[in-house]
Amino acid sequence: MGGDETKKIPQRQYAPDNPRLPSNTPILGMGCSSFSAFFSSQDEGILAADTISKDHVAVQGWVETIRHAVLNRGINLLDTAPWYGHGISEITVGYALDNILKNEEDEREYNDQKLMLPKLQKRTRTGSLPRSQLIINTKVGRYESYPLHQFDFSYDATINSVHRSLERMNCTYIDVIQLHDPEFSPSLSILIDETIPALLDCRKRGWANAIGLTGYPLEVQHQILVECRGKIGDRVVFDQSLVYCHNNLHDMSLYCDACFPPVGGEGEGKEIEDREKCSTISYAEFCKQSNIHLMAAAPLSMGLLTMAGPPSWHPASTPLKDACSTAASMCDSKGVNISSLAVLYALSQREVGCTLLGMKNIKEVNLAADLAIRFCVFNFGIDESSNGTNDQPRRVLDSRILDQVLSPRESEALALILDEDEGPFASIISNGDYRWNGKEEAKKFWALVDELKRQEVGSVLNIA
Repeated sequence: MGGDETKKIPQRQYAPDNPRLPSNTPILGMGCSSFSAFFSSQDEGILAADTISKDHVAVQGWVETIRHAVLNRGINLLDTAPWYGHGISEITVGYALDNILKNEEDEREYNDQKLMLPKLQKRTRTGSLPRSQLIINTKVGRYESYPLHQFDFSYDATINSVHRSLERMNCTYIDVIQLHDPEFSPSLSILIDETIPALLDCRKRGWANAIGLTGYPLEVQHQILVECRGKIGDRVVFDQSLVYCHNNLHDMSLYCDACFPPVGGEGEGKEIEDREKCSTISYAEFCKQSNIHLMAAAPLSMGLLTMAGPPSWHPASTPLKDACSTAASMCDSKGVNISSLAVLYALSQREVGCTLLGMKNIKEVNLAADLAIRFCVFNFGIDESSNGTNDQPRRVLDSRILDQVLSPRESEALALILDEDEGPFASIISNGDYRWNGKEEAKKFWALVDELKRQEVGSVLNIA
């Protein structure tokens, strides 16, 4: 069913208590990993960051997609990263911003006037939207495809990455600069001693308004957030946490896994040691108590919750893939698209300020925006002014939200696939297969790195 292609999606209150973060966000944000060579077809040719042109047919399509999403559908949050296309995504976003934003000579003043402005900030813009009305987030830490050069969490690499992102996107500042996939860091100490101090310096210089982190294992994010307290000069380090694949039909561990100690001010370290003696809370509740605001990405679980199924590299177990495939078929039998249902389900969770979704063309933007527009009937801003209330169980409020946005067929399909006894996810939830082990994935990666290093040493010895 087609909708109004100029109707804008609703906003929700996000962080009125933190001046570094946006006070409001769209309920649906644009994940920009789709704008990269990973998705270019053979006839489009190979794209690379050092040869990309705004005249390329693929780039032109992506730029128009971003422009349409921001100006026509109100999707004014863009989340990108140097890792996405190894620079192509950020460059594409920059080209789009040139057409969206109005030309402003002095968007902000740097705290350190000795710093040189990135040269590409002088590119002329032709749009009309003020920079303050667009939220632009990017990341640091993960870069190139070759495993030996994929991660760099050093101070210098972090500073250089943020500067390069500003140049690529023709911006004077980034709204939230995020630590990308810290579970792949060689050690926690390099994050504490180099990466995070570099991010704090970027915030001090005015290169970024706020600092966030993003990764798959919730326990790693929790560990970093706890370890930063009291060990780094600026007490408030992280403003935002972006999680992915934990806010969907098969995995709601963001809210349901109560395995973290409650926040206890200066005594939190002692509480961690006495974990067995205190009631534990979910990661979502931990963030709320810590005044860290939540966003969530991948409501389709990186392709699991689609009719086409996930890509070959997906880390999910075979039982989880099979369960998602069964759920997709069950939805299809009811005339319901599981991807649409998954997006609606994710958007209904009130603890998340914005749900990020990849949308690689205008058609996908319109499909997702039409789903988000259904939430105009529910006033998130009033009901979520404190990032969730405790006066009634969250399942009651979530059910009330879904009752207003789902069609009868969608409600029936949702009840079938979420049935705790007979549904396709029942067994994987009971045995823990509803998610994969992110820390184990990181171990596999570093084992591969060690093997590649041994091969390189062997090649050098053979040549000698």
